[in-house]
Amino acid sequence: MGDKAFGALLACLLLPAAAAAQEDHAGRFYTSGPSTAPIFALTYDDGPGATTAPLLDLLSLRGAKATFFINGRPSAKRLKDLERACADGHLAANHTSSHKNYFKLAVDPDREKLLASELEPTGKAIEKACGYRPYIMRMPNGYSRDWVRKAARENGYVLVNWTYGSDWTKLSDEEMLAGYLKELRPGAILLFHDGGGKVRERTLRLTEAVLAEAEKRGLRAVTLDELLGLPAPVKAVKTGDGTSIPAE
Repeated sequence: MGDKAFGALLACLLLPAAAAAQEDHAGRFYTSGPSTAPIFALTYDDGPGATTAPLLDLLSLRGAKATFFINGRPSAKRLKDLERACADGHLAANHTSSHKNYFKLAVDPDREKLLASELEPTGKAIEKACGYRPYIMRMPNGYSRDWVRKAARENGYVLVNWTYGSDWTKLSDEEMLAGYLKELRPGAILLFHDGGGKVRERTLRLTEAVLAEAEKRGLRAVTLDELLGLPAPVKAVKTGDGTSIPAE
């Protein structure tokens, strides 16, 4: 069998099987993970942004992994930050392309088509930077309805919200940290923001404090796929004939 034929055969056999493993979970909705292991998840919305690079430095220093919910069509500079995040072992997920307010769009008869069109550009940006199509998503503002879960299932996505988050509110740093530490436990999904156009020094301070306390409690920050027992994203490589097959 020639190289081209072998590559095509591998694609036929491996890609559907890998996709099926992810599709088995499509449409599921999570706000926390199992409490049976000493792990939790740090998640960051609306990036890549001005805070992403220093945040990656902090996570690297602490040996922590996180999940980044990407918003929009990142610029070339921000794509570099996303590339680094994935290279560092973090997970990229989809937060739609324009962060529409679905509380106001709930009566739109084309809302499912609109959501699908909002997922596609960001999915392609993640694929370009990270080498895989994301299959975890978070709705803008955490919007969740039955129709959203149906749309997520049809587009091959798992929905993940959060256990606790407050870094976008008017609470003081002390009040926010108290909230995060109260919810810091096995299975928790904590929400922060690394995007939005500003350097979010508060997010960096809170992340550092949470990781310091997690270390004291014997907790480890992991990506959402590990926390929730989901399949890892399927990275693809190009064969000689241009066919994509999963990489090991």
